[in-house]
Amino acid sequence: MTYRDRARGCLLGLAAGDALGAPAENLTPAEIRRRWGRLTEIEGGGTDDTEYAIFAASLLVAHGHDLTPADVAAAYRERIIPLVTGPMRGAGFSELGTIEALRRGLEPPLTGMVHQHGWSDGLAMRAAPYGIFCPGDPAEAARLVEQDGLVSQSGEGILGGRAVAGAVAAAMGGAAPGDAVGAALAVVPADSWTARAIGRAVAVLERSGPPTPDGDDGPLVEALHEAVVVRHYPWTDVAPEAVALALAAYLAGGGRVEASVTFGVSLGRDADTIGAIAGAVAGATSGEGGVPGRWAARIGPVTGKCLPVVAGKHVLDVADELAGAVADTRGR
Repeated sequence: MTYRDRARGCLLGLAAGDALGAPAENLTPAEIRRRWGRLTEIEGGGTDDTEYAIFAASLLVAHGHDLTPADVAAAYRERIIPLVTGPMRGAGFSELGTIEALRRGLEPPLTGMVHQHGWSDGLAMRAAPYGIFCPGDPAEAARLVEQDGLVSQSGEGILGGRAVAGAVAAAMGGAAPGDAVGAALAVVPADSWTARAIGRAVAVLERSGPPTPDGDDGPLVEALHEAVVVRHYPWTDVAPEAVALALAAYLAGGGRVEASVTFGVSLGRDADTIGAIAGAVAGATSGEGGVPGRWAARIGPVTGKCLPVVAGKHVLDVADELAGAVADTRGR
């Protein structure tokens, strides 16, 4: 499998998982089962998850391994803020808070701390391009995504991004699913909330085994929720739980895109982000051909409804741009 094939699979899997999970966002697993049984068909377009991943990829194409928080902040000010003339439709709390902080003249890392939503999964949802850019090098992928994260996140929000970037980088290098999740754990502190949540989710799968095709996965879903979900908190975009559930879905699906994503979105909560992360890591594992054709056919250029700057971009073209940038870097 070629590097370009894995890169295309990663971003196509991300976009498909985002789109599949979008109508299930903030729903409970029981409500998802009531409405769809098992949600398997993409009904509409994606969300800010895909658009922010495309924007992150553009930062890497422009700056490569030299990317700094100052570069990211400048890109927000030059390319995002001037085009935000009204509400940022679908943007998360951390992204909205970051825009306001930058408008006030603050600089990173304060921009990721002042809005008090630094623990959100806003970095984790867009971390996959950093893993694509660093195939086989989870530590460098984690370092790079943190440069981005210092602008919009803090604490566990940054660690969630590091974990996803590390897993994708390992998968891009050909790692098996268990080793890719091990790479995610290796780039975050062992005593962190993120690491503990991932560890608890993995332990649930080891006890229960993967879901059976067309079987009743309700007990496994409930066990994962019991292990990692913060039930008393009113919002669902908590990075440690979203990342842990997404990586659990990736393992439960054996690294296969459709199995990983459909199980991931069945978990509810921040279903579009869980689906996007699971789809990205599984897509890096399986390549473009591993993404179901019926899903790939539904993925078109993004509309820019949240980020006008990326309107008209298609994830496959973005993956090719990243592949070209990596080739140039290796050539130098």
